[in-house]
Amino acid sequence: MMNSTPETPDTPTSQPHASKIFAYFMFFFLVVAFFFGFVLVEPFMHTIILSAILAIIFSPLNSRLFTQLGERANLAAGLTSALVVVLILLPTAFLVWGLITEGMHSMLTIRAWADRNDFAEILRSHRLDPLLNWARESLPFITLDEAAIQAKLLNMTRNFTQSMLDASATLVGNMAKLVLRFFLMIFMIFYFLREGRGIVNKIKYLAPLRTHQEDIIIESLQRVSRAVLLGSLSIAVLQGLVGSIGLWIVGIPPLFWGTMMGLAALIPIVGTGLIWIPAAAYLYFFGEWHLAVFFVLFNVVIVTNIDTILRPMLMRKAAQVSPFYIFLAILGGIHAFGALGIIYGPLILTFLMVMIKIYGEEYKDVLTSRSAYREYRNEP
Repeated sequence: MMNSTPETPDTPTSQPHASKIFAYFMFFFLVVAFFFGFVLVEPFMHTIILSAILAIIFSPLNSRLFTQLGERANLAAGLTSALVVVLILLPTAFLVWGLITEGMHSMLTIRAWADRNDFAEILRSHRLDPLLNWARESLPFITLDEAAIQAKLLNMTRNFTQSMLDASATLVGNMAKLVLRFFLMIFMIFYFLREGRGIVNKIKYLAPLRTHQEDIIIESLQRVSRAVLLGSLSIAVLQGLVGSIGLWIVGIPPLFWGTMMGLAALIPIVGTGLIWIPAAAYLYFFGEWHLAVFFVLFNVVIVTNIDTILRPMLMRKAAQVSPFYIFLAILGGIHAFGALGIIYGPLILTFLMVMIKIYGEEYKDVLTSRSAYREYRNEP
């Protein structure tokens, strides 16, 4: 009697040809799934990235609370999330609104001052006149026309004021969306703090890299998030706050220009001088010279030394990253992503440098072989 057992179909891996087709289809559907997944989360991508960065920065605190609270993950993540809201999210929201309001007020004040004064008369009757005469004699290729200077100043203030009006209108018009993203960020911070270790382990399991290579990438991004970003932003905030005190003493609106000083502190080399040097020049030429002297000494002795003293202490773990590269990363990030480029730039740069390092280690034998070296040198 013949055996009537049905034939078992070949599995995708039982034949080489079928295995290739299965792999191609698997890759195709994986790409499609990632594409549509990205379409779903793309509107909230910035919120997700910022939430992940804040979770990384506050993860040591969350770990301590987790241990002290008897390993209750929900309670530890909830307390840490509340601390993030109180220390960072709410102050940032109030600062942005106040910055727009005071920036608009400052530009309107400058515009009104330029409208009601004769610029030519002002330049001739102040300490600026000898400097302008010297510039005309020593730098004849530069045209110094008082009317042109006044027109450019008015045009600049007009454009800036319009930008502030547009920004405030956008904030008011998108208030519901902003509130939604605010609560979404709080929820995501809580989720990342509670499930962070599991998320990292899942990514490491799926990534086709060696374990030590995955650890290098994760450790490098954590180091940059905590040291470069937290260190740089902390120093910038502190310099902006102290600089605001000096601005308030000399009678310059402290909120707007202090915030500008804090943002300028993120730029290496020039730093806060980008704001306080022109402000001191304004005080000298159009105000009282003793206030200008005080303001210069205040910034040189106190504000500048904040960076000199604190940066080496806060940035010890990020010593591997050159300030020059961080400077380029910040500028490139701002150009590509706007204000968020201050955060994205250093992270992208770090990821690029780590991947180059991993590539060099993985293909070390090929890169250092004599044949590859000869091809590089175009030798026979």
